[in-house]
Amino acid sequence: MKKNSSVKSLSELKFEQEVIDHLTKIGGVKQWEYKKEIKTTEQLWDNFKKILEQNNQARLVQPLSITEFNQVKRIITNIDSPYSAGQFLYGVNGVSEIEVDLDDGRHVFLTVFDQAQVGGGNTVYQVVNQIERPKVVDGKQNRRFDVTLLINGLPIIQIELKKALHNATESLNQMEQYIAEKQFSGIFSTLQILIAMTPYDIRYMANTTLQSFNRAFAFNWQDEETAQPVRSWKIFADKVLSIPMAHDLATRYMILDGTKNKESIKVMRPYQVYATKRVLDKVRKFDFKYGDGKLGYVWHTTGSGKTITSFKTAWLASRLSNVDKVIFLVDRIALTNQTADAYRAYDPIAGFEGKTGVVSDTANISDLHRKLTKKSDKNIIVTSIQKMSRYVARDSYKPLTENILFIVDEAHRSTGDGLKNEGMLETIRKALPNSAWVGYTGTPKFPETREIFGDLLHAYTIKEAIADRNVLGFKVEFKETIEAPKDPTEEEIDDTIRGSVYDYSPEHVELVVNDIFKNWKERSNNRRYNALLTVHVGGNRASTPRAMEYFDKFMEENSKRPSEERLKVAVSFSVDTTNGVHQLRTNESLHRAIKAYNALFGTAFDMTSVKAYTEDLTRRLNKTADDGNYLDLVIVVDQLLTGFDAPELNTLYIDRTLKGGNLIQAYSRTNRIHDRDAKPQGNIVNYRWPVQNEYEMNESFAIYSNRESAAEQLTLDELKESNEESGILAKSFGKVEAETKAVIEKLAELTDNFVQLPPSEKAQEEVFNGLKDYNRLLNQLKQFTEDDDKNPISAYDEPEVFYERLGITEDQEVMLTTVLANELRERRAQIEEIDISQVNLEMVHIHDVTINYDYLIELIARMADEVHENKMDEAKRTKEDIDIEIAKSDSDKEITKVRSFVSKIFTKEFVFDKYPAPRDIEKMNLAMEQSQKEGNIKLLTEFIRKWGLDNSTKPKELDKLIRRHRIGQEDMDKQGELTAIMNDARSDYKEISAADIAALSWVKYRIEFRKAFYKMADEIKKEE
Repeated sequence: MKKNSSVKSLSELKFEQEVIDHLTKIGGVKQWEYKKEIKTTEQLWDNFKKILEQNNQARLVQPLSITEFNQVKRIITNIDSPYSAGQFLYGVNGVSEIEVDLDDGRHVFLTVFDQAQVGGGNTVYQVVNQIERPKVVDGKQNRRFDVTLLINGLPIIQIELKKALHNATESLNQMEQYIAEKQFSGIFSTLQILIAMTPYDIRYMANTTLQSFNRAFAFNWQDEETAQPVRSWKIFADKVLSIPMAHDLATRYMILDGTKNKESIKVMRPYQVYATKRVLDKVRKFDFKYGDGKLGYVWHTTGSGKTITSFKTAWLASRLSNVDKVIFLVDRIALTNQTADAYRAYDPIAGFEGKTGVVSDTANISDLHRKLTKKSDKNIIVTSIQKMSRYVARDSYKPLTENILFIVDEAHRSTGDGLKNEGMLETIRKALPNSAWVGYTGTPKFPETREIFGDLLHAYTIKEAIADRNVLGFKVEFKETIEAPKDPTEEEIDDTIRGSVYDYSPEHVELVVNDIFKNWKERSNNRRYNALLTVHVGGNRASTPRAMEYFDKFMEENSKRPSEERLKVAVSFSVDTTNGVHQLRTNESLHRAIKAYNALFGTAFDMTSVKAYTEDLTRRLNKTADDGNYLDLVIVVDQLLTGFDAPELNTLYIDRTLKGGNLIQAYSRTNRIHDRDAKPQGNIVNYRWPVQNEYEMNESFAIYSNRESAAEQLTLDELKESNEESGILAKSFGKVEAETKAVIEKLAELTDNFVQLPPSEKAQEEVFNGLKDYNRLLNQLKQFTEDDDKNPISAYDEPEVFYERLGITEDQEVMLTTVLANELRERRAQIEEIDISQVNLEMVHIHDVTINYDYLIELIARMADEVHENKMDEAKRTKEDIDIEIAKSDSDKEITKVRSFVSKIFTKEFVFDKYPAPRDIEKMNLAMEQSQKEGNIKLLTEFIRKWGLDNSTKPKELDKLIRRHRIGQEDMDKQGELTAIMNDARSDYKEISAADIAALSWVKYRIEFRKAFYKMADEIKKEE
């Protein structure tokens, strides 16, 4: 483990002790008990054993024997993922038990956890620190954990600390390292929550596998009233780590997500916890025999995890004594299966020890009747408003006497806006007098939502979600295509009322398609992300013909372009079953689109499998298709604009008018978190009524970012300024450009104008952070298609313009982003004692940086000739040019290999058979392999002599052993190969080895031999 300077170590240990002291007496009352004497894994097991015995005295007549306790240890040690740990800790109905065969022949169940005893009963809360953890993976270091919170003796919350002037990311990196080294195993396999803590920066996240570790899911806690992040570690400890809150967070507010192939645990965010608490308080106090049942609504912006919040509410409410059943109502039949599947995935009982869980959906009205009237463990029912409404309207319906809590999803659509479900909610409410109602929405309607559900219970607006970095803001373009009528009326602009010039113009379609193709690289971040295009025409005309017009235009453009510039485009709309005048044309168009899709992806859908086609299309758009063959663009009318979640979709093209909640819903398809550098915001491109639609957008954002929702009549400039300040709208090109220039100037100053890294560690840290800022800002700039004066701009087409505007030359950028960045990575890896691949700094370039291999070979050959002719000053300059060229490689292995070869030529360790040296790539590769082989033999020969192995082994035998070695692994003594070599040397190593080795005792010789051999093996493998 990295050894800090003594000052830093003392400082961090002092902070650690402060944290522990505070945890023992939060709020002035006894809380976590500090077990100072526990420092090892074995002592943790002993402590857990005592608590387990104490809590199961009724079942045990004496302490568990070694054999008996080994059964317990085996069950816990066999937990292979955080998800399995969550299932184990939850147990059945909140009671976690372990089966043990006692020595006296009895078979008993020992209780580990009982959620009914959170904060009381027999539950034991302890804090330990500096637990010694021996390495789990060969070749890794022993570790020492900072602070661990134990509940009933099992590690549940892990806290890693850093002192002031550090940030919580360092602690997160440390815990990621522990996961990579399999340190959260054995008794630590039960960890649920990871906390990264400095005095002023605290973040928490659910424990996870290495593949799913994502710093974007490490959250700050928030103040309940202001939604401001909690910055003080003491306030965080008071609010989150107090008892019973810490236990609740790790149990009641933890989600077991059993989604197939993506099993994980999720910990609720502060606003989700606050909303759930407020709803449960309302339900707990509500008398179902009186009152109108309007408990209120929760307003959580799109993308903030409403399904998780509503599920937890349903789950916890279903366990309240005054609730008989919970019905989750969705507003579209198509959403019933999707929601039921999500709920089943979150059900902690489903799939555990053969249990089926408590969530059920409804096949039809008879099935709904059966589930509502029969006693069953399945007391959470997912159904649609339409089905529920038809059920209560049946002649045979008899009013239900049970207390039923209704949770309504997407409640903004249940307020009645001309859709078919208008009034259904009121019908259901009247038929079920013993019911209570809670609505969940990302975009409430004002004042209708309040009139239907009651007062606002909790709000979490888009402004707050963006400030918390839980969703992204938006970069919005308003593009002019054809000339629109001057001073249009409101009816002309609103395509829900009237048609407009945009609806009829083929030129408009052509200009839109051209713009999409022309700027695809910029908006998609060089084809990394994909997009939606939504099309709608006015005057109550069908929009599907226009969608197909776009589809045909894309196909036409694709046919003119080389394959690498084509876009994989599909169109999605529903089958027309209305028997109306448009039915034939709509269905023929859909059939044509499906045939084109089949040709593109090798599928076999037809008009009998439209549902399967839509599902397949959705998987290709959200990048979950099994074959890894994804769509670039999908054209829709209304589909996928609500509820569709795709982190790798970053752009929405709009050829329609959107306003209010519909606009927020549609825009929010693009703002899911993915890679914050590569996807800094959602991109929105509007193609009609630029002036008017810009105002509609800014007004919608103002309404949905304001908790009071009393939007004043502000000018467009005032609205824009407010939305930009909130982070809802991205900064302009000019502002991002100015920030980037400032970062480049600072980096130039720190690196002596891009020539060398500064000597001090502190300044190198500044360079590291500056390079990260450079990446973030440059990624944003490269996604702009025009500057603030509407001049076209493209880093891909005109990189020289970008260099000029940013005040950096191409050569300077190459030095900064390759040579200096790689050198910095090497230094950090050395300081932190980690492999260079674990230093998270993947550079972005204005212009793609690639190695010119012909030039590189020419340089190596030239340097070899200069060394051969003893022109060492010239050779040194050529070597510097080689360093610059090879630094352009994105392979650390290639850089190490070439640099080693070049170094051997420069020091005359390697000599070519004849000169001038070869300028042919194949010949130079052969020379490199020969050099490596000779170097390896030399290393092995020197090792044999130094360690006195002349009579024990030969270089070729050691080379053969090293060939199957993997870097960082202690894997060369599985059949006792190394032990045999050492044992053979035992009798004469003192006589024939180097003096410092000969002085070692036999025990010390074996220890040092292993270390030296693995170090040499790693060096050899790094150059392969």
